[in-house]
Amino acid sequence: MSSLNAQLHSWKIIFLTYCFGVICFLVGQDTVLSQTKITNPLDITRSDPLIPSGYGKRELTSFEKYRIEKAIAQLNQTAHKELDRGKIDRAFELWYRHLRLTSIIDTDAEIKALGKIGAIAWQENRGTDVRNIAERLITIQKKITAKKPLSSSLLTKLAKAYQQVRYLHKAINIYQQLLVNSKKADDLIAEQKNLEILGELYLARFDYQEAADIYQELLDLATIINQKSEPTNKEEVYLETLIDIYDRTAQTDKAINIKKRLIEQYSATQQINKILPIKMAIAQDYETLKQLDKAIETYNQAFSLASKNQKLAIASDTLTRLAELYQQSDRTDDAIRAYAKLIKVQQQSYNHYGLINTYDILGKIYLKLNQKSQAKQYFQRGLDLAKSLNYKVDYFNYQIEHIK
Repeated sequence: MSSLNAQLHSWKIIFLTYCFGVICFLVGQDTVLSQTKITNPLDITRSDPLIPSGYGKRELTSFEKYRIEKAIAQLNQTAHKELDRGKIDRAFELWYRHLRLTSIIDTDAEIKALGKIGAIAWQENRGTDVRNIAERLITIQKKITAKKPLSSSLLTKLAKAYQQVRYLHKAINIYQQLLVNSKKADDLIAEQKNLEILGELYLARFDYQEAADIYQELLDLATIINQKSEPTNKEEVYLETLIDIYDRTAQTDKAINIKKRLIEQYSATQQINKILPIKMAIAQDYETLKQLDKAIETYNQAFSLASKNQKLAIASDTLTRLAELYQQSDRTDDAIRAYAKLIKVQQQSYNHYGLINTYDILGKIYLKLNQKSQAKQYFQRGLDLAKSLNYKVDYFNYQIEHIK
């Protein structure tokens, strides 16, 4: 018994020793990993055969600069060829050297190159490369701002580069700063441009509320600019964008208000073709809000405008929806009148299949009202037309036969 206990004790010691060793190994691994930092290939302290000794303590000579710029152009050209051949890793090796060399030539050129190559990295779904390039942009921004405020030109270049690597929050921060600067300078055109870019950036981030605020501000600014200079169609673009935002976010009341404002804009420029779809959209919005009386009123306005301008397809769609709404509202007489108008429009446009459907609907309405002679009359009209098209003939025969 004592021998068995001794063996168990020995195994227990071995097991505990093993566990302790594993724990120590894992802890050691974590320590090593925590102390190890992956080096960004854009670390500009890396040596390169083209970087002359003593660089950093003196400026490059004209010849040194020429050699490096020539190498940069060659690296970029070769990298694109490698990319086209499907050798993406090799292409980015070349581009990293291209960027390191560009960094010692000119900051503006480096930012531009970072943006272009970053855009390629994004397109190729190379997350690590995108991050490396973005980190370099951040480093440049911090380094320069530590010495002096950035110029508007450099800020714009940085913002564009951040856009290209999809660091949109960084780009937004810069454009917000540029917007403040343009407002201080009372430069309305620059203010408008910065607001437009901010609106696009917020939309790209699906930040619809911020985007809506920006486009509302753009609308106010456009009014001021149009009063001071030649009017443009930018107000229409802003209104259309706001409508899209409010439709996407189900802010129906706001969408209606902006659509009405857009109709005023189109009316002023006599763009009738654009007014009708907006009228229809407003009517549909009222339906969404369960405001059927306003929906009916708006559809009637749309029909009058479409009829006046011989837009028969829209007139037909409008009357169809109007008649359906009248039926939903138990306004049967109004529905019948709407369908009667619809018949005339469909006859004008030679919409025979539409006519067959309208005759069928009116036949059913009168049948429901127990006005059998009227019902039979419309079913017969449907049958006569159906025979000429060899369409739904049996159906209409059945309806007529079963009226007693």
